[in-house]
Amino acid sequence: MSDLDLRIQQIAQVLGQLDDSQVPRNIRTSSQGAVEKWLLNENKDMDVRLGMTASILDEIFNDPNLPGHYGTLCLQIQAALETMLNEISRS
Repeated sequence: MSDLDLRIQQIAQVLGQLDDSQVPRNIRTSSQGAVEKWLLNENKDMDVRLGMTASILDEIFNDPNLPGHYGTLCLQIQAALETMLNEISRS
């Protein structure tokens, strides 16, 4: 497993934290979809996987119903995804 794959697995695990009863159902569904449909979907190009996941996280972050402490989590994951996108584009 490559370093990039390992980091993607870690991000998927962290996004699993949004599967919490304090988080509204629509946000939980969006985060699960981001992980299953995009982040872990090996049939898509890596840049598309990372970009779409970051885009969905941006929508989640801007949802007014997102509990505050999860907003920080979303921003941290977005930053990690952007870093990985930059690494891929330089390769």
